[in-house]
Amino acid sequence: MKTSDLIKQSNHNLFRNKARTILTILAIFIGSFAICTTTAIQTGVNSFIDSQVASFGGEGFIQAYGKTETDTSQAIQDMQIGRPKKYNDGNTNEMGQPAITEEQIEQFRNIPGIIKDTVLVGRFGTVTYVQSTKNNERFTTQLNQMTTKTVHYDMVAGTNIDNNTDEYQVLLPNDLWVESLGYGSSEEAIGQKLDFVWSDPVTAELKHFPATIVGVQAPSVLNSAAVLINTPLNDALYAENVKYLPATEKGKVFTVAAEYDYEKYSADEIKKAISDIGLEGMTVADIIGQIKGFFDAITTIFTAFGFIALIAASIGIVNTLLMSVQERTREIGLMKTFGMSKIKIFFSFALEATLLGFWGAIAGLTVSFLLCTGVDNVAHTSDGFLKAFPTMHLAEFSPAVFIPVVLTIMAIAFIAGVLPATKASKKNPIDALRYE
Repeated sequence: MKTSDLIKQSNHNLFRNKARTILTILAIFIGSFAICTTTAIQTGVNSFIDSQVASFGGEGFIQAYGKTETDTSQAIQDMQIGRPKKYNDGNTNEMGQPAITEEQIEQFRNIPGIIKDTVLVGRFGTVTYVQSTKNNERFTTQLNQMTTKTVHYDMVAGTNIDNNTDEYQVLLPNDLWVESLGYGSSEEAIGQKLDFVWSDPVTAELKHFPATIVGVQAPSVLNSAAVLINTPLNDALYAENVKYLPATEKGKVFTVAAEYDYEKYSADEIKKAISDIGLEGMTVADIIGQIKGFFDAITTIFTAFGFIALIAASIGIVNTLLMSVQERTREIGLMKTFGMSKIKIFFSFALEATLLGFWGAIAGLTVSFLLCTGVDNVAHTSDGFLKAFPTMHLAEFSPAVFIPVVLTIMAIAFIAGVLPATKASKKNPIDALRYE
């Protein structure tokens, strides 16, 4: 008997008892649906995060901080719960990180792999308020400097900031800023001015730094509510901020960042070199690793429940096929009488089990795809929960991911069918023909 004929016969035999077969497929479907859905969500979330990392600067970005007695995550936790920290002669920032010395900055610049002309020292300017030139509304905000010359952001409108120009430039964090500044759309805001105002603490004179709005950021896991400014504007504001401070205070630096040649040097090599000069390096992947790990942990738990459901379904497969073997005892005897070998009988029943797994897996994958696609479309509507992330898909269905899933489910079903198939292949043809 040809393999194709064997498959057709096995598929036909499955549906001799339609109710029993459909119930078994339904049990497999539940596990398949759970695994396919959680895998698709995990793939979608990870793909979105990876795209954010890649668009932000990805593997080529490194930022260094002064080493602390506790790790960064502990420092963040301490700050959130309000735990007091010891005073260190004013030589640490709010995270408890020590200032970086000029010697360390020069050593950082000379680390093999660091692209020297992308190095930016973290002297961050502050502002009293920003004022819209459209509706004259004033707002307080945190400012962030464009970290390196080659880092860029996904945009709703406009372009990324240029650090190589003398023009003051600003990148708005989201379209809420566009609305608050009085513009009807992100496109309308591009090219307009946003006035950065600093109040001199001694003379009370207001210093104005009008900057051109060059872009509006798309929602991202890497976004913050801070307004992003280019280096010339940051340097101008910083100069005003520290004008009356002693020289020793003006030079304090708590972070330094750069791009590195990731094709020749790994992130671990660069971080090791940074550690050797007394600093702590962190890549974008490190920064968002906890977010990704959180989603991975959740989806892994649900996937585990899916596999538990499959194990339960495999018991149903064993029961279904054992009953089929019992009902078809005389048929098995006839097949052996006409020369069908034990191996072919074994594979005939094992193939039925595998087909049960196949149909259950396909049913679960199909329903998962239709449901996730529908939810994803609804989630991106004006009232949907993903409206803030237009580039994110709730779930992604890739053949490279789901073909192995289907094959795994079929393999579990095959294993479940081994016992009934073995029992069928070992039946004595004479006894089988006498069976009533």
